[in-house]
Amino acid sequence: MVNRKLPSYSLLFLFVFTLSYYSWIYYWREDAYIQQFGGNLFSLLGMAVTVCWTFMTVRQVAKNEKIFWGILLAANSSYLIAEIYWFYFESIRQMGVSYPGVSDIFYLIQVFTILVALLYKIVTQTKNQERIPFVFDTLIVMVVATTLSWHFILTPILKSDTVSLLSLIVSLAYPIGDLGILIAIVFILFSTSKQSNTSYLLILFFALFIQTVADSVYLYLISSNDYTSGSYIDPLFIIAGLLIGIAGRLTIHSDSTAEQSPESVKRLTIFQIVTPYGGALILFIFMGLHSEGIDIITIGSGISIILVFIRQITIIFENQRLFKKYYLKSQELEQSEERYKCLFENHPDPVYSTNLHGQFDSVNASCTQLLGYSQEELLQKSSLAFVAPSDRPFVSREVKQVFTGTARHYEVEIESRSGTRSFMHITNVPIIVQKQLVGVFGIGKDMTEIKEKEKRIHYLAYHDALTGLANRSSFEEMLEQTLRSPSTRRASLLFMDLNDFKEVNDTFGHDIGDQLLVAFAMRLQAFKERFTIIARLGGDEFTLLLVNRSLNDVEQLTKQVFSTLSEPYALANQLIHCPPSIGIASYPDQARTGDELIKFADSAMYQAKTIRQGHYAFFDSTTSM
Repeated sequence: MVNRKLPSYSLLFLFVFTLSYYSWIYYWREDAYIQQFGGNLFSLLGMAVTVCWTFMTVRQVAKNEKIFWGILLAANSSYLIAEIYWFYFESIRQMGVSYPGVSDIFYLIQVFTILVALLYKIVTQTKNQERIPFVFDTLIVMVVATTLSWHFILTPILKSDTVSLLSLIVSLAYPIGDLGILIAIVFILFSTSKQSNTSYLLILFFALFIQTVADSVYLYLISSNDYTSGSYIDPLFIIAGLLIGIAGRLTIHSDSTAEQSPESVKRLTIFQIVTPYGGALILFIFMGLHSEGIDIITIGSGISIILVFIRQITIIFENQRLFKKYYLKSQELEQSEERYKCLFENHPDPVYSTNLHGQFDSVNASCTQLLGYSQEELLQKSSLAFVAPSDRPFVSREVKQVFTGTARHYEVEIESRSGTRSFMHITNVPIIVQKQLVGVFGIGKDMTEIKEKEKRIHYLAYHDALTGLANRSSFEEMLEQTLRSPSTRRASLLFMDLNDFKEVNDTFGHDIGDQLLVAFAMRLQAFKERFTIIARLGGDEFTLLLVNRSLNDVEQLTKQVFSTLSEPYALANQLIHCPPSIGIASYPDQARTGDELIKFADSAMYQAKTIRQGHYAFFDSTTSM
């Protein structure tokens, strides 16, 4: 049994820390310096503990959660740096911390790093499910939060004539970042309503909500010049951090694979519905208390109610869909017997049954279509009559194995009435009634297309897709077989490429370059009867293999090939001259292995290029050293 409770020391520390922090602020309310010093020390201690807890979480959490908690560790570390800076300047050097200042940089880094962590979780871990209600939920929350932030925070700032551009940017960055965090965590909560491990997400939501509220109150106090260090909102920031650390500890102590009960899913669904409606209700109440005429509160409230109505419509549609799905399921259960009876006839694959003599007892429509006979014509016909003659002995042996009471799988070629042959994968199952074998049940899967694809794959494995010539693998295999053959007395290899092929590609484009390679290969095909193999190794490199031919014959044939390939090619409405350079090497006169033969022929080709572009040359070891 996995312990799903929070570690007791974490809760105890949070309780003692919160009580001590607020007690210190209250007790030293008459001494501002001691109050600030202790408050800063408490904040520093609390964030240090938070960083430690988050670090422990990163080390111990499951692999799929490490990046998420690693990003949160970076966020908490940034906040700790800000607290160290604040403590040093305000408590050690006894200097006022400016707003905006260096500490705000690290505070904002913490806010937006948390947002990055939540966005990462949304991208990588949310389920692929209906998201339209989630979008409207987050839009409603966004409108509510934006409206309240605008009224309480931004409006006082915008009215001030002394506000600098930097101060305005920082003041805007806090609510924007907090709003993004709220939207992201709400989206995660909604999208994981059917997952099991949502406890730590709820705590994380509570922590981030506290931080958002604290940020909003802090900015409001700053805008009205009422904030002083040691305020009662200061502990809220640290409590939020500690709750993040506790959420991490809960992640380690939770069973992420446990199933969630239907009751918990129902509670979360109610929470999803109440949250946006509650936000809209708050706006309306606030509008009634504070609004005079049409202002931002009224506009925000109107937008909220419109979104609430749209969401309600989507819920109605979703309920209708679920009701229809439930109704269809009920109908399926009621009609299960009829559907089972129809399964045999409507099966897309050929299905049949035979008696112990191999004669058809029943066939479905797919089977009659395959064999080209009606059901009446097939009944009492021997199933073996439709098997290709070469496969009949094998099939007879397989059927005998079925008679022993074991299912069999085999592949066989079937011939229809029209003479069309199909390759089938047959599954035979014995029909046993009251412990007596009474027949054989068969299901056939048409494998003809798959077999054709296998042939195609095999062809592509040994042939070049562009030219249709043998590819490198096929050539190397044939070369090794040829050299190992006792009948091979001599083997000569022609290795060639096209001169100025790169210029053709650069000038006319790769499409014309491909057409040139195809035309080049077609000319080579004219000599296929005179060579053991003609292959394209890749790019513009081609090889031709001659076996048991004299060097004089090799040279004469090379001249013919060279002459044919040197003729211009009519492509792109113009003549393209691209003669080859050919290198020739022989086995066993020069090379002892296939690799050497290729290497020497390649070297000879480059010897030919030194003579002039578009020429051929035999391998000469003295000039290749």
